[in-house]
Amino acid sequence: MAVQARSLIGLAAFVAASLVWGAVRAGEGSPLRIVPTGDVETVFDWSRDACVRTNVPDAPARAFKDSQGTVNLIISHNDNRLMAGPALGAVKPRCGVIYEGRESKRLSDFDDLSWIGGVHTRDGRTVYALAHTELRGDRTPGQCPAGRYSPCLLNTVTALVSRDGGRLFEPIKGDRPPVVATLGYGFPTDRSARVGYSNPTNIIERDGWYYAFIFADAYRGQKRGNCLVRTQDLGDPASWRAWDGRAFTVSFTDPFQGERQPPLEHVCEPVAPHLIGRMIGGIATHRGTGAVIAVFGDRRRSPDGSVTEGMFASVSRDLVTWSPPALVMEARLLWSRPCPASTSYFYPSIIDPDARTPSFEDVGDSGYLYMTRYQLRDCKVTWDRDLVRVPVAVR
Repeated sequence: MAVQARSLIGLAAFVAASLVWGAVRAGEGSPLRIVPTGDVETVFDWSRDACVRTNVPDAPARAFKDSQGTVNLIISHNDNRLMAGPALGAVKPRCGVIYEGRESKRLSDFDDLSWIGGVHTRDGRTVYALAHTELRGDRTPGQCPAGRYSPCLLNTVTALVSRDGGRLFEPIKGDRPPVVATLGYGFPTDRSARVGYSNPTNIIERDGWYYAFIFADAYRGQKRGNCLVRTQDLGDPASWRAWDGRAFTVSFTDPFQGERQPPLEHVCEPVAPHLIGRMIGGIATHRGTGAVIAVFGDRRRSPDGSVTEGMFASVSRDLVTWSPPALVMEARLLWSRPCPASTSYFYPSIIDPDARTPSFEDVGDSGYLYMTRYQLRDCKVTWDRDLVRVPVAVR
């Protein structure tokens, strides 16, 4: 259904609903501010628009334009679907599944549950994708002694492609999704929570290279934080390299295939973990300055000791050095789950409906901050999750 504005009586009511305005600056010599300019709009209302119960926005929204000029807005769960229409503000749900993993209990298949996380296309016909792929060791007999979801979860990043403009995605090579990033330690059982690489951002092109961020959980030699990866060939999943703290030298190895290599040689160095400690939801290149904007949810302590929770942004010229994050808007975040709150928010991305690239990787003087809004019941997350957006000015 076309985007409809959710009625909130003036700014006071909007603030009362737990969202307030803020701004971010790129740093000395590169002023850049992101300022919300209107009320929240509902793009996808689960209670009205969901094709099935699991049709929920469970990852940041990603947009691309196909060769027919249709705008596609991906709403990812492990049964991935999208919305489509003549413009970003006029997309409607399409109920067909564009990709779904096979729930293979053989972890070496890397084909359990997958969420499309980042997409890129140049011609609108061939659409490359990075997928957040969960390997659920609790469902494989004898694989994980803990026998529970979180301590048996190994997150990985895999590569998909659509050759029909995004109608259907499939593994780039072979009959299983090829690996882009996974831990070289195999399937670890000596931990109490999830590990691995997860939640790839959208992909942006700069100077002939394609860049994205993936989030690493801490495990042995792998530090926690956002790892920057790049390639010159989206069609070759093995060509991605990660930042090692000085250069892009880190390759990822598949411990399920062939001779196992030293794991410490295949871990990435998180970028600016002292500034951006939470998962980056989306990145976009500002057309006016060439700076890259990253948006993410966080709770941060101010100099006066108070804690602010909401959506933040940071800006970089080189994707490695980032400005101190500044608040874009205050919001209750999913993982804080405060009671007696009725809603919480997560999975931010920034998208400009007038982007000049087919993958909506650039933003001009205005755009939208997209987020998932969770309708809580007794302070618990349910299937009732909406995709919403807030108009912002970038200047």
